[in-house]
Amino acid sequence: MLVLNDNQISKFLFAFEGIGVVFAGSFLVAYLMGLPTNVVYHSDPTLRLVLSLFGGLLLILVLVTLLISALNKKKD
Repeated sequence: MLVLNDNQISKFLFAFEGIGVVFAGSFLVAYLMGLPTNVVYHSDPTLRLVLSLFGGLLLILVLVTLLISALNKKKD
């Protein structure tokens, strides 16, 4: 079984929130950078790479969180 103490959970959630902030920030930059016009920069290679990388990491962390939660629920 996977048992995490409070310190490990805090570190995991801090990393989870940090990746979420970077993803949301880059998403906002892609859409707000061309605000006076209706241009959206989500196809720019640099922003696309950042969105893909951090979006993928965020998805993986969501799945890991669900797995940890399910394992801890079975333990109780």
